Amino acid sequence: MRKIVLLAASALSFGAQAGLTVSDCVIREPAPGKDMTALYLNIHFENTDEIKALRMPANEDVVGAEVRDLANIVELHTTQMADGVMKMRRVPKIKILEGDNALKPGGNHIMLKGLKKQPKAGDVYPVTVWMTYTEDLQCDAVVKSSADIAKAQEIAK
Repeated sequence: MRKIVLLAASALSFGAQAGLTVSDCVIREPAPGKDMTALYLNIHFENTDEIKALRMPANEDVVGAEVRDLANIVELHTTQMADGVMKMRRVPKIKILEGDNALKPGGNHIMLKGLKKQPKAGDVYPVTVWMTYTEDLQCDAVVKSSADIAKAQEIAK
């Protein structure tokens, strides 16, 4: 279904991605010896005339992602409080609402598992974020330490 909508959008020359932008792509530097980490980013969704013309039957969603050079397995996750403990669980999609949608520590995020190599702070990896209706989003994710990610979150508050 997603590909049909994309083909239709291309045929009609709509810039569907014009209403979606991705920024602040960051991969957490994993602990030594760990073969998993997280990807965080911000998706800004503006309901432009091009997006409205697509007549999407539902909200836009992130349905997956790919970091080909780094991870064998990529999963969408959310973090929730359950019985006084923060628990992470896998979800099939992440709903994108109009405005800023932060995929960040302690909330919705993307898990990278089965790492092909240990990413180090400063490394950069190309990321593709798969969307339901519009073109997939592209960004270059910079690897940052946990301390740098925590600092950035504190500044953002």
